[in-house]
Amino acid sequence: MTFVALLIKEMRLMTRRERTVWLMVGYIVLLGIIGWFELHSLGNTDWSSIGTILYTTLLIIQFVLVLFVTPAFTTTMINGEKERQTFDMLLCSRLSPAALIGGKLLSGLINALLLIVSSIPLFSLVFFFGGISPLQAFEALLIFAATALFLATFGIFCSSLVSRPAVSTALAYIFVLLWCGLPLLFYMLQLASGIANNGVAVVSSSGPGLNTVPAIPAPPFYLAWNPIVALFSTFSVGTTWAGPYQILHLHIMVWQLYLFISVLVSALLFAASMLRIRPEQRRSRDKRYLNKKPVEKPIETKVPVEA
Repeated sequence: MTFVALLIKEMRLMTRRERTVWLMVGYIVLLGIIGWFELHSLGNTDWSSIGTILYTTLLIIQFVLVLFVTPAFTTTMINGEKERQTFDMLLCSRLSPAALIGGKLLSGLINALLLIVSSIPLFSLVFFFGGISPLQAFEALLIFAATALFLATFGIFCSSLVSRPAVSTALAYIFVLLWCGLPLLFYMLQLASGIANNGVAVVSSSGPGLNTVPAIPAPPFYLAWNPIVALFSTFSVGTTWAGPYQILHLHIMVWQLYLFISVLVSALLFAASMLRIRPEQRRSRDKRYLNKKPVEKPIETKVPVEA
């Protein structure tokens, strides 16, 4: 089996499931219904404010769905094959560990990205009201894609780490809750105790010899990899969550640093997943070699019979 054959097989299995179709239909219908009720509840509000509020509402709903739907596509990829006793067949094939993990990851990631892409027509309606620029929507789309990539890779890693699918799924969702909530809770406790400030102060200069002006401060560094902070930094212009970090004399926006960390951690988890299945692949191939090794038959000696 090749990488393309594995990817086609996984995509066929995904698309033939009724759960995938109904999930996509329910996802779009839910976004549409909530957006419609939000639009009618605003009444005679200014059009730019309507666009901003509607965009924020749809953004939060899609963000929550991406967080809790994406791990479900990949947390049972490896240990599910072990339960069906088909994992050894994949290991004995011509697939390398990178091709095996990559095919499983890509098939689950495509389904998550399909949900994100299918909501683009709903988000495009926001531009009729104004208040949101296409660049802000594109930045949010990149954050969704990076979040889906990381969660899908983490799901694959949990699936290779734990033998039971239910345990790997629960582990992934517990991590999602801690990843999103624990840094913000720690920051709020610091604010309540008066330890934390509003952000990391950054000073920008318009040129040599000119006066320096304070730039918008960025959140603390331990919040740089928080998806909630990164998402709200894309349209919270003028607030403490949109300012850049100053790293090596470079001004890096909050969402840009989030994208870099997410891709880097995803690559590390991908490599760790390959290392997890490589010993199993070696043992499986050794077992296959021993089964194919011919067994030496004992030499029979004929004793002459005296008449």
